Formats: sequence, structure tokens, C-alpha cells
Amino acid sequence: MTRPFPDDDSATLAAHLRRQAEEHRAKYVRAQSDRADKFVTSPRRVYELIRAGIRRGTMPHDQTLSEQHLIESLGATRNAVRKALQMLAEDGVLVRARRAGTSVVHDIVAVHDGEVGPRAWAGTPDEGRLTVDTLEISRISAPAVLQRLLGADTDSVLLLEQLGRMGGQPLYLRVGYCMTDATAEEFSQLIESNHTEFPPISVVHERLFGSAYGGSDYVVEAISCQERAAELLDMPVGAPVLLRELITRNSAGAPSELSYTHFRADRVAIVGSTLATTAASP
Repeated sequence: MTRPFPDDDSATLAAHLRRQAEEHRAKYVRAQSDRADKFVTSPRRVYELIRAGIRRGTMPHDQTLSEQHLIESLGATRNAVRKALQMLAEDGVLVRARRAGTSVVHDIVAVHDGEVGPRAWAGTPDEGRLTVDTLEISRISAPAVLQRLLGADTDSVLLLEQLGRMGGQPLYLRVGYCMTDATAEEFSQLIESNHTEFPPISVVHERLFGSAYGGSDYVVEAISCQERAAELLDMPVGAPVLLRELITRNSAGAPSELSYTHFRADRVAIVGSTLATTAASP
């Protein structure tokens, strides 16, 4: 057998092999680039795009989803679309039935920034869809750990527990520790008026705490749903929920309320925005 290169010409052989490897690599990159221009092949990426469309209302509740339309509008392969739809069905967002097709069972509800729940006041897409039940309201002593979390020295707070429903389906379970001198009965009356009108958070804060709304700080974590919360939210025990710790403040920066809300992770998206700021010119 004739060798393509003499045994002592190792440099020439190495150079030849490098050129072959570079040619193969360039061919692979070109193929991947051409494919990427035409098709999305990842079910996860298709899942993210469809879920975003449901959250933004471009795929409304009770609308039948066409696989072919999704393939064309997303630039995705049929296999990726089908797997993504199955993932959303497993989330409980979609229902898939032979011959009947695929439809959105419920929408993904947006809860904005420091808002207690969805923006349900007049003129918003969720107007009239939110109902809130007060499960408990009572004055309790404020233990040291609660005072540290609030950053305030107080002997007692009003404990408020509420269950929010969207379109009749459980959406969130909320416990608030309110810094107020009002009695439970007085505070309950103020709350009920807000639950008939659902005004913006600035109006709610003024009514409940008698001071201007200054903002909020919050942290969101994914946790397993415990037994009582699971029962109230109509979820399996251990199912994922979004737990949000929210500290609401007045315009002077003093805390008004510390709350913990369990949101159904399959139905809620926490939405916020950050605007770029430009440094002032000298």
C-alpha cells in the first residue's frame, strides 16, 4: 500500500489533517446556520414562545391552536411544536383532544411589580375577573422576627389572609401583616370597598394606611405547595407554587405591610420592567 505521505514528512501530514478538520467544521457550521434560518427545532424554545403568546393574549382563552399555523408563525418543525404543545398540556395550560384539536384552557395571569394581584381595575383586560375572599382578619402580637422583617418596632399588627380567584378559579393565597391602628372590623370594611372597585395600588394604600404609596420590595421563590395551601388553591400537595415576599412602603419609606403570597405557578407570571437611565451631564 502506498502511503499518501512519507513517514518522515509528519508536518505535511499534520497540515493535511488540519485542513480536512477545518473543512468539515466549516461545512457543519454552514449547515447549522442554514437550518437555524428556517427552523426552530427545540421543543423548549417553542414552548417558551407559545407560553409567552398565551400570557400576552395573542393566543386567547378558549381559542383552538392550529399546529400548522404555529409551525409557520414560529418557523418551527412539526415535531418541536407537537412536543411543546404536549408540555403545555402537562402544565394544565392547554387541553388536547383527538379531532377537537388543541385549545387554551386558561390564560397566564400577569401580576405586575408590587401589585397585590392582577390589575383588575376599570379599563384593564382583567376588569371584572378577579374576586377576593377574606379568610381571616385579626390583631396579633408582633414577635421579634416579624419586627425585624418589617424593620419597625411595633407591639401588634393586623393579620389578613385572603384567597384570590380569577374567572372563578383559585389564583393566589395571601397572608399580610399590616401596620395599622385600625380595628379588624374597620380594616375589613376598607378592604371590602377595594374588592368591589379594585382601584390602583396607590389608591388602595391611601385608603388602608392613610398615607401616600411609596413603593415596594419583593422576592419571588419557587416552593412546594403545602397541604392547606394546596387545598385552597385546588392543587396537588407538593406541586410548585411561586412564593412572593412583599414589603409595601409609604412615601416616607416606612413599611405599611409585609405579605406572603402563594401564586399558582401554572397560572401566574410575575411581570416587571426596568428602564435605562442616562447619567446627568456635568
